Amino acid sequence: MINCTDGQEILIGIVTLNRIDKLKRTLEECSEQGFQDIVVVDNGSADGTRDFLARQPVVRALFPEKNEGGSGGFNRLMHYFIENTQHKWLLLFDDDAYPAFNMRVLSECLKGETGGHPPAYTFKVTYPDGTICTMNRPGMNILNTNPLKLLLLDHHIQDCNEARMVDFASFAGILLKRETIEEIGYVSKEFFIYSDDIYYTLAISSRLGKIRYRPDFVFIHDCNRSSRRMGNQDSARMQKDIANKIVLLREYSKYRFLYCVLYICRQILLNPKRTWGILAAARTGVSLDLERYRNEMPSMDVLHGQSTSAGMQKERPLMSVGG
Repeated sequence: MINCTDGQEILIGIVTLNRIDKLKRTLEECSEQGFQDIVVVDNGSADGTRDFLARQPVVRALFPEKNEGGSGGFNRLMHYFIENTQHKWLLLFDDDAYPAFNMRVLSECLKGETGGHPPAYTFKVTYPDGTICTMNRPGMNILNTNPLKLLLLDHHIQDCNEARMVDFASFAGILLKRETIEEIGYVSKEFFIYSDDIYYTLAISSRLGKIRYRPDFVFIHDCNRSSRRMGNQDSARMQKDIANKIVLLREYSKYRFLYCVLYICRQILLNPKRTWGILAAARTGVSLDLERYRNEMPSMDVLHGQSTSAGMQKERPLMSVGG
């Protein structure tokens, strides 16, 4: 069992793959902001990341045997947090994002919350130049409203400077309470990439209550602004993106058929040259087994604190650096 460093109730969890320069910057920023308890999942990097992690005095690294994607990395981080640490909070993000706020300021804010904590917190996300990272805006769940009434509405928040409660958020800086993961479970590895964060946070808001959006705490997402445009994706990424979106719609909407049809039509209108690929991906999404995408629940042994050694075995090979 990993004890908290003095004054550290927040565990940082980062997923990386072949972006050593981004990871270096992220770890530097975390250190400067006072975050000391950090776990990194390296999904099989071949750019020197593993050797770099071995030289870091305050980083614990997990090395899966194969690339399990972003969702696989976050799944492992949730396992590690619940099974091997005593921290109260897990703060998740990718290797190209980092907090622009101090750990102690966040900790004091959490301690000062009156009326109890929500199940999770999400923060304002900007590009390095300070403009809003629109793809990481949280929003409201509209999936049980007839989509024909919402054709021109944006379900993401519009005023990113207004604190409010939301239904979904991205994993670019999501702060999860220990009890939330114990009740909701670990995000499924099946997503690999795309929609895992929306699926997981909708599970939180639909079962435990809404997520608190705090725009006074800012995350920087140092990513390519066009990286989420379908026209810039290769075929494999496009297929995952569309299939996972359809899984999300099938799981959470009572108007699933309408939402799926409208979503597919929209993607074809926006990307007419990729029509056949979009239709093939949609067919895959419709046929996928929803059970495989549902959250993985912790065992009763884990919840009763009886499986630390099993958890350590599950995460091997585990390298503890500097401790």
